Amino acid sequence: MSRVDRKFVIAIAGIIGLAAPASAAGYYVEDRITSNNPFALLGGQEADGPTSKSTRHDEGATSMKTGADLAKGLLEGHLHSEGEDAIRGLSSEFGDRVTIIGGAGTNVTFNFHVEAAINAVVDVLGKTPALMTGLTRFAVFDPSQGATSANWTSLAFPFFGTDRSLGSDKSNFGYHGAEFAVPISDSLFETLSVTLPVLSDNQSFDLFAGLSTSLLAGDNPLDVDITFSSLASLGLADGVTISSASGVFLTQGPNAAPQAMAPVPLPASGLLFLGALGLLGWGLRRKTVRVR
Repeated sequence: MSRVDRKFVIAIAGIIGLAAPASAAGYYVEDRITSNNPFALLGGQEADGPTSKSTRHDEGATSMKTGADLAKGLLEGHLHSEGEDAIRGLSSEFGDRVTIIGGAGTNVTFNFHVEAAINAVVDVLGKTPALMTGLTRFAVFDPSQGATSANWTSLAFPFFGTDRSLGSDKSNFGYHGAEFAVPISDSLFETLSVTLPVLSDNQSFDLFAGLSTSLLAGDNPLDVDITFSSLASLGLADGVTISSASGVFLTQGPNAAPQAMAPVPLPASGLLFLGALGLLGWGLRRKTVRVR
């Protein structure tokens, strides 16, 4: 498997994908699909609403699916394409504010477990070099940084300047030109990690993650199949719990994290009962007789 330049992969992902609207929401999920021949421009963003989203596009030999799920901490995509002149792209992304509770003096590790299966076959190479890429990345910010769905990638992965996140990590793959002369059958297993200190018993972090893959087939009759996923987990000290703006981050799936217990509101009858006890106590106090 070859690794093409990171900035080149990011640039291609930006060209293939759609520009996301700015979001200062507490959390969001997003998925997008772009395709020519047959044409498709699908997906979008949901902010402060649904906590999962998926989009699928099937037509002829083209099959594309992408999704994001905060409860499982999962990003995933699948791309199947056959023939020449294909331009395909898909992406999924989420963001959430995660609060670490009871962890002062410990560390928290944010992990993303990346898996990919990449297969491509071409009978005869054309004159235009084909390009196939995949990229997954995540970043953690202090809430005061003001990171949003629109700017987190430029803050954490700038073309120029300094990474302004608390921590970030990424993984990519890419194939170009003559690399398609032989059948491609590759797999990727990688864990991306950022470990940060927890300075208080109620510390919040803004977490963003994204996954994308793209294909520019040119005049190469390519048969391509890519399955790509990224699954989040948290490394926490014993007894430490989390809460999230979405209320569901890592509540499901194999990497479910211990959740803070939310206070249970008393029903109206319970409040009336407590009020009656208070009045009774006040009345008894008024009737107390002092004995000398």
